[in-house]
Amino acid sequence: MSVFRNARWYRSLLSLRWRLALVYSLLFCFFVILLSIFLYNSVSTLLLHSARDAFPPRARALRTLLIQEVCTGSGPQNLHNFLRENLPGDVDTVYLLDKNGTVIASNNDSLLKQPFPAFTPAFFAHAPDNVSQTFENSAVNHTSGDGLLLSLSAPADCQAPQKLPAYMALLTTYSSEEHTLSTILLLLDLSSAFMIVIGALIIAFFTGILFKPLRLVTSATRALAAGDLLQRVPPLHSQDEISELATSFNQMAERIEQTFAAQQASEKRARRFVSDASHELRTPITSLRGFTDVLLRGAKDDPATMQHILELMKTEAERMTTLVNQLLTLARLDEGHIPTIQVLDLVAMTVAALQQARKQAPEECKIALELATSDRLHIQANGDQIAQLLLVLLDNAVKYGCTGDEKHVRVLLTKTDRRARIQVIDHGNGIGFDDLPHIFDRFYRGENALNGPGTPIPGTGLGLSIALAIAQTYEGTLTVCSQPEQGTTFTVTLPCLE
Repeated sequence: MSVFRNARWYRSLLSLRWRLALVYSLLFCFFVILLSIFLYNSVSTLLLHSARDAFPPRARALRTLLIQEVCTGSGPQNLHNFLRENLPGDVDTVYLLDKNGTVIASNNDSLLKQPFPAFTPAFFAHAPDNVSQTFENSAVNHTSGDGLLLSLSAPADCQAPQKLPAYMALLTTYSSEEHTLSTILLLLDLSSAFMIVIGALIIAFFTGILFKPLRLVTSATRALAAGDLLQRVPPLHSQDEISELATSFNQMAERIEQTFAAQQASEKRARRFVSDASHELRTPITSLRGFTDVLLRGAKDDPATMQHILELMKTEAERMTTLVNQLLTLARLDEGHIPTIQVLDLVAMTVAALQQARKQAPEECKIALELATSDRLHIQANGDQIAQLLLVLLDNAVKYGCTGDEKHVRVLLTKTDRRARIQVIDHGNGIGFDDLPHIFDRFYRGENALNGPGTPIPGTGLGLSIALAIAQTYEGTLTVCSQPEQGTTFTVTLPCLE
């Protein structure tokens, strides 16, 4: 049995298609058999009923003919021959009886000079003049059928009443009707078997057609499970459940593909993040280790040298602290960690950020605020994170936007469609076309990250990544527009409460 279960053809027979085809075929077979039984019973009832209704009139017609033949004087010389020659087609046996019930003639010469077994002598002794009595055929010859006993009464003008028997008994077995029914039954059996076979083949054929879309879905599912994320089910031009299943499968496959792509991108970013973080942390750690070795080799004995090395070590430690804090901030934002939020006045927050940025900016770099709306722009967010977002953009504009001839940074506040918009505009060298798609990548620093020949601009390349993550945390956006030698504009939009 296990061999059959493992066979491919056996497993295919257990599929839903073949099971449904089998169920439909059994139902079709059941209804065909019921119809055949109904037709056979109807025809059988009709034939037997017609034969039973026709038997008495034919028996009486034979009695009338016998009386006429006897009473006209031209009666038969041999009653046996008369019965054989005039026997109706649906009458099997005819007996002529005397008044005591003894058989005096029959068409097959049976029971001659014997009492008729269907009735007792007492019946004939007390029988009325006009007898018409039915009886079972089995009482005479042990076969199924009907019998009819008729009295033969001579009319008043009968010329030879002495030659007329007293009774006529007729037997019929309905053999022709039974033969007809046997033929009908055989035809019904053959036609039913033919209809069942043809019906089963048609059901299997159309079931296969109906299940073809489901096989497409199954094939696509297997391909998807095997790793083919581009697998889709062709459009099905129907409105049934299988079409809905195919549509749902395509939507699921699309989401799986997007999720997998996002996961791959996330893993790629994570690998790059770890690699860049390791590289960025390696530099200050290596510097601290080198400074420590210098101190151990005797530099601590020279106060001036030791003071200079300690200051350098402090700078590297602060740089490493800043880098670690930024990495922690990004990790919390990636995890969806949102600190306590409150209603903030964005205008007041921007003014405070400008004041702090002016303290750290060179004197020649001017930072101005422009309000294009009279509304107090209230937002719901965490104050520290919004302040960090503004300081990142201002610090970025000061470091990269005040390098040209026009050392001016402008902050523009507007409101559009219930969203506050902050634009930080500088007039620096702009961002190169190759760098523009990557400026929000972590640890990315473009070709303008140098301040003068070989002098790097301070920074870790995480500021814009943090700013973008903060904006997205509060359902906002951060975009950039820049042209080389024409300056750069960073635009932040955040939903307003009013």
